[in-house]
Amino acid sequence: MALQALLLSKDPEVQRTIRRVLDSANIELDLSSNVEQARLAITRRKYDALLVDCDDMPEGPAVLRELRQGKSNRSCIAFALVNGRTTVQQAFEMGANFVLDKPISIERASRSVRAAQGLILRERRRYHRHLLKASGAIMVDSGAELVVSITNISQGGISIECNRQLDEGGAAKLRFQLPGTRRSMEIKGEIIWSTAEGRAGIRFQVLAVDVKKELDTWLDKRALPLGNGAMFINATM
Repeated sequence: MALQALLLSKDPEVQRTIRRVLDSANIELDLSSNVEQARLAITRRKYDALLVDCDDMPEGPAVLRELRQGKSNRSCIAFALVNGRTTVQQAFEMGANFVLDKPISIERASRSVRAAQGLILRERRRYHRHLLKASGAIMVDSGAELVVSITNISQGGISIECNRQLDEGGAAKLRFQLPGTRRSMEIKGEIIWSTAEGRAGIRFQVLAVDVKKELDTWLDKRALPLGNGAMFINATM
């Protein structure tokens, strides 16, 4: 799936430059020059990146702050576009990950976008659910150990099925073996949601260092390409 970005700006030069940079990076761009239109788009669509003209859009800073308080796009990478009134520190406090000074240079914007792609990839890998068929066991607050079937897994959690409904908010200790691995993993977590049919989602809370390393390696080998031949650079390296 191609990356998706939203630009909120009335500046024609900013729109041209950002479109050129994102096109080169194989990132699809939605343009908006209307704050309310942008707010609506953020609530209805999932974006990987948001670029906000903070100094030349009166409500731009508010949109950036609201982004971090929302649900669907709170973790997306945010760019603050500034022309001298907003400082870098203020932009970061608003929730920006990157700051670009106007007039925006193609070279610097391209460098920031490449770095952002690495962060986006890491975020997608963290939350992407890998479907699988595996079995294991879960011990819940009551002390009972139940046999479970695992339906999907990510770096942050796991979905399971068992023969009864689990208590939401309860603690759980999981033991399972991933396909292609040689040993069982033991992970402690919290039951985030459950159904009467016995399906449940568990968020990981306590992982031993070696278990986390093995899980990350297993997930990395099965990471999906993000489409359109996009290449990603790990900005943390």
